[in-house]
Amino acid sequence: DIVSYLKESEKFSLDVLQLNYFSNPREDIYTKLSAGILESMFGGLGGEILFRPFEKNYALGLELWRVRQREYNQRLGFREYRVTTGFMSLYYTEPNTGITAILLGGKFLAGDSGLRLDLSRRFKSGFSVGMFAAKTDISKLEFGEGSFDKGFYFWIPLESLFSKYETGHTGYGLRPVTRDGAAVLQVAHPLFAITEGAQNFNLTRDWDDLYE
Repeated sequence: DIVSYLKESEKFSLDVLQLNYFSNPREDIYTKLSAGILESMFGGLGGEILFRPFEKNYALGLELWRVRQREYNQRLGFREYRVTTGFMSLYYTEPNTGITAILLGGKFLAGDSGLRLDLSRRFKSGFSVGMFAAKTDISKLEFGEGSFDKGFYFWIPLESLFSKYETGHTGYGLRPVTRDGAAVLQVAHPLFAITEGAQNFNLTRDWDDLYE
């Protein structure tokens, strides 16, 4: 439905309108509850829980969402399609190469179930590059090319584009074919990304640049 969303939301659209509640109930455990318009095509409610020890290079996560498809004009209306989606997640950063692997297993937005593997690397400049692949129980005939999802992406820190320090980043991603299979809800402020900067590995990695 991407073409319908692009055509009918040209004049005015609402991309995200999301309320979040974050908490840290115990050491190394983080939680988030969210509700609202979660992304360009879906709205609903749900949450995450993340176990991430400060001195370790791994994390374990669990997320669950109940969502409904938005109208094509991307305002406040909704269509009839509803689904419950969620994943168990394993995160690991290899300390020598800085490569981060993320393995998701669970139920995707089209109701299909399967696995998704994401591999990425962040360089000292802040530039990141990664690739992903996912395989679900949708048939080869229905899914199309290669019978599984795959693609790559990169992120550029905004500070590299300006003479003074700027937060945030911009990026680009590409996948050879877009299908309903292996689609993941794009929720803002995931716990893994929020806790990334305060981990022991990242603090020691950037220690040499502290005074720059």
